[in-house]
Order: sequence, then structure tokens, then C-alpha cells
Amino acid sequence: MSEFAFPSTTSQVDTAARFPLGYIAKVPAKGSGTTADRGQQEWIYVFNDEPTDDFAEGMLIMFDTASVDYGTIITTGAVSPQRIVGVAQHAIAAGSYGFILRKGVGNILCDGNVTADIAVCPDANAGQATDVNAVTDAAFGVAAATDAGAASLVAAHLNCTG
Repeated sequence: MSEFAFPSTTSQVDTAARFPLGYIAKVPAKGSGTTADRGQQEWIYVFNDEPTDDFAEGMLIMFDTASVDYGTIITTGAVSPQRIVGVAQHAIAAGSYGFILRKGVGNILCDGNVTADIAVCPDANAGQATDVNAVTDAAFGVAAATDAGAASLVAAHLNCTG
């Protein structure tokens, strides 16, 4: 993996690779008002290796064990946090390339059991997160708010292995 100054936008999605898989882009704190002081983010460039499923905002994304590169798929059930590459912050179509958030403040898709200030881990529902109190898995981040019910987005501080 390499770390370079970022020459593009994190929301661009392409059907052909624009960067090497695993490329890490460090984006400084930005925004205004309530988003101005959220700190640096690290984004990682991946390939959506799902046969038909698109990545959606907040979905937990993990390594595809059938691949030794950054082919990634949506989490399915309780998986080791070391397998989580990052969290999608926008749609990435199946068979496409794009950036997912690896570290920093972003949105996670929750299962209805996430409470503010509690560590989060993968849930049994594909692509979703739950409180570590609900299961025994290790955490990949901390929720900044309580979720509003199943399949809702919550801001969280993420620290994925990538």
C-alpha cells in the first residue's frame, strides 16, 4: 500500500481502474459548520468483487477471500475486524472501482442495536454494524450517535485495517 497526495475525488466510481488497488488517499479536515472539525480521513481504493450487488452508503466492506488483491465484498455475518477494509460512503456498482472510507468520521449502516459511544462490529445482517455488547466480535469503530432503527445510518469514528 502506498500513501500519496490525493489527485482526485473520493466519490468517483469507474468501471476501469484509475489507481492501484489498495491506494490510500489522505484527505485533510474539510467542510463547514458541524463538519469542519472532524479531522483527517483515509480512503482506500478497491474493486467491488460482488457478482451483482452494489455497495451502498454505510455498508461494511471486507476482503474477498477468493482474491489476494483488493477485491472486496459486502460483509456477511460476524467476521473478524481485520478482514474489514472500510465502509462505503457512496454507491459503488458491482464490478466497479472506487474509494471507501478506511479511517476517520463517516456513516455506518446499523442494525437497530447501535448506541452512542459504544464500539461497533459487524452484524449478522449483510453490510451492517451492531454494538459490541450485542455480540462478542472485536470492534472496528465507535458510534457517535444512537441509531434510529434497523438499516439506519449513524456517524461513527472508523479505524479499519484496510
